[in-house]
Amino acid sequence: MVGSGSNPLSKQDRALLDSWAQEYSVPLKTYFMRRATSPGEAEELAQEVFVRLANRADLASIEIIKGYIFTAARTVLSEHRRKLARRHNHLHTPYVEERHGVADISPETLLSDRQMLALVLEGLQELPEKTRNIFVLYHFEGVKQMAISNTLRIGLRTVERHLAKANTHLLEKLGRDR
Repeated sequence: MVGSGSNPLSKQDRALLDSWAQEYSVPLKTYFMRRATSPGEAEELAQEVFVRLANRADLASIEIIKGYIFTAARTVLSEHRRKLARRHNHLHTPYVEERHGVADISPETLLSDRQMLALVLEGLQELPEKTRNIFVLYHFEGVKQMAISNTLRIGLRTVERHLAKANTHLLEKLGRDR
């Protein structure tokens, strides 16, 4: 598989890396494809995640591999997007506040919005990790509920319950009833 960097892998690490590659290659490619990359890019980005793992010492010390892999995937995707943005910077259209309605925002509205955002972020941190991750995948990453269900290997109704729990908690945090 991978692991031809400057850091030779032990037999144990190579076995772990190979088993993780077998288990997570398809979910990683799906993750990248859902974020508007081509099949070729998705393959390259998934491979980059495993290259980074191969360059890490003591793979057995990773406690939650799924979280580690998808955190690495977010980093790889972010770096990929930054690289593309630098490459296509000349195509950028400047942001004009008046065109986007930003000039009409009062300081009071801005303060209120910031306070609500702080409450939402605080509320997210109060959620159980799995519920928070599902909420973030669905609402911020745009991953469909069925894809979350398949990726996390849980039922669709379980995904819906986690989302309902998160939504209820955040609405209560904001002082709003359903």
